[in-house]
Order: sequence, then C-alpha cells, then structure tokens
Amino acid sequence: MLNFGCILIKTGKYGDFMGLMIRQIVENQLLRGVRLAAGQTGDSNIISWVNVMEILDSPQSIQRGELLVTTGYNLQQEDLYKNLISTLKNNGVSGIAIQPGYYIDEIPDYILKESDQLGFPVLEIPKTLTFSDILRILIQKINTEKSENIISDEAAKIMFQSMQENLKQYTSVLFEEDSGKVAHLFYLKPINLYAVSETIAAASMNRIKSYLTDRADSCEYHMSKNGISSFLILFESEAKYLSMIYDFSIELTFLSEQQGINYYVGVDRIKSMESLYLAFEHVTECTELLQFIHAKRGVCSYDNMTFMKMFGILHQNEHSFVSDNQALQILLNYDRINQTNYVQTLRFYLADSCNASKTASRLFIHRHTLQKRLEKINDLCGINPDDYYARLYMSISLLFHDYFAF
Repeated sequence: MLNFGCILIKTGKYGDFMGLMIRQIVENQLLRGVRLAAGQTGDSNIISWVNVMEILDSPQSIQRGELLVTTGYNLQQEDLYKNLISTLKNNGVSGIAIQPGYYIDEIPDYILKESDQLGFPVLEIPKTLTFSDILRILIQKINTEKSENIISDEAAKIMFQSMQENLKQYTSVLFEEDSGKVAHLFYLKPINLYAVSETIAAASMNRIKSYLTDRADSCEYHMSKNGISSFLILFESEAKYLSMIYDFSIELTFLSEQQGINYYVGVDRIKSMESLYLAFEHVTECTELLQFIHAKRGVCSYDNMTFMKMFGILHQNEHSFVSDNQALQILLNYDRINQTNYVQTLRFYLADSCNASKTASRLFIHRHTLQKRLEKINDLCGINPDDYYARLYMSISLLFHDYFAF
C-alpha cells in the first residue's frame, strides 16, 4: 500500500523480496555467465554476506546466511570433502559458488548429487570473473537490496511531489479539454545496476530518456539515487501510446543484449490529478509481478496484468519455448552471425498484424525492402505469416525471448 502523505509500505502482493536470493544472481546475471549447477530447490535462499575461501580448510566457520565463494582447491578429493555440503547446509549457509578452471576442471559429481539431495544451491562461476569482481558486485547488491526494493519515505515523497507538480501544468490539456491527449506514468526499476559500470548505467538511462522523449508529446522525469525513475509521459492519443509501448519493450531487450543492463517497467494511465497516487501503486505492483514471474526484464502495463500473470504461469511450466522454436533459433543465429535484423523485422510485422505499410513505416524502409526481408525470412526458416497458428506461435516465442532469455 502506498501512502505518499506519511509513509511508504511495500505492497508485498507477490511475495517478500527484501533480500538477495540465490536465483536472482542467475536470473538477472549479476555475475555474467553464472549458472545454477545443483540444489535448485534452495534457490530462494537469502544471502546476507559473501565469504571467499580459496582453500576449503575451515568450512565450519562459514556463517548462517553467507554465500561461500571458492575455486574448489582439492575439491576432487571426495574423502576430504564428503561432508562439505551437509556441514554447510546444517550451519544455515545460503549456498556455495564454485569457480572451476584453476584447480578443478569441473564441479565433482559427489558435490552435485548431495546438493540436489539436500536442496543446497551450487553456483558455477565462469573463470573469466575475478574474486574482486564477484565481491564488489554481490556485496553492493546485498547492501542496496532494501533501497532498491523500497524507496525511502523521503525519496518517495520527493518523487511523487515532482510528478504531481509536473502533472499540474498539463491539467487543462488532459482533464479539462476534449483534446484526446492521454498521460501515462512509467516507473523504471534497474534489476542488475551493480553488474554494470556507472558509465554504462548512465548511458543506458540517457538512451531510455531520449527514446521516451522522442516518442512522446511531452516527457517529464524524476530519478532517485538508486536508479529508480518515474516518467510522466503525454501522448496526443491512446493510439500513439499503444503504437510505442511494444517498441519500448524491444528497446529494453536491445539494452540487455548490448549493454548487459536489465529494467522492469510498470506503466499506468493517469486519469485525473487525484488518481496519481493510485497510478504509483499500480506501477510498483506491475514491477513486483515481473519479478514474481522471474522475468529478466520487460514492460508490464496495469491494464495487461492478467495476461502477464498467465504469461508467467506458462513460462513456469514450459522453459524451452524459445529453444524449441527452430525457426526462431535459425533467425537469431543468422542475425548474430551476419549482423542483420530479421528478428526485429519479424517482431514488428507480427505486432502490426502483418500490415506491410505500417511495418515499413515503423522501420523507415520502403515496402519493397520489407517484402524482400520477409521473403528472406521465409527462405531461412519457412515461417508462413498467412498461417494464424504459425503467427501466434512465433509471436509467443518472441515474447518469451524478450522477457525471459539472455
């Protein structure tokens, strides 16, 4: 429940996200290339601190809630470490992160098997990361998790008051005249801010600000110290807003792929001055939902929350939607190798209900150029846009890619 007049209380409708969980390190790729190797049932364990121990000579000293990080020196000697996982588990340790490549080639099977049996999470860290990087990223994230998930009372009031003052200047245009103009509140929350440099984070936010400003009639924004930002955006019509919101979701995918930074974005329409506080409740609820369904990034509008819940349920029951779509895999691989943009072309073409004129205009290309691209797409993967089920399957697969894939 949000109350900007006195205090800010997190709604918590989709669970308690007050600490850094094991699975968030993997899902948000806080450590690029990290994977959960075993003990998946313990992936919700909360990490209170990080303990580095290159030589595992005193595992019993690791404290409750800590994540143990190690190169696994001598870990292949099962007789020495056969009780390692049970000791860590019994002591309340959150998990172990092992970095093969220095002293061991791979995590030993006996470690993986016992971890699966006990539900004790084992992270495998790529050799490319230094212990310094690991500590910096994780400890910064742990120390700021509360401020990332809950804006302080004072910061919340400042953000709300800023948006309220900005909204006042547009009152006559929005609420007193039949102009057709609409206002939307965009609430941006960076998910892995400390996994990228300050330079990349600043450049990414500038790119977002430029994108939204270019696409809107008017754009006002306020940014908090923890990177959480709110945007008051006016569009000349609801149709113009709808034509850009999917494009913006794709822009977030590009930022993730190109810069390694991920955002959750909640959106709600502001229907009156009095409804601004409610819009803030709605947009924070949207970002909570994105986290609840384990999205890597993405946009969730309050009007589409029912669909997003269904989308999340489908993802939990089918994890190979993207990889099983061979046509999409062919296009993704072709784009990576040849630096083309056939996936983007197909995204827009399907989003525009296969309207060639609209898609060509959106991509700033001639219709003949679009037609050649579509023919090439068909030659590469055999997708037939005239087939309703083929269009639907590809559209859903693309959504899964943009929200859940790295």
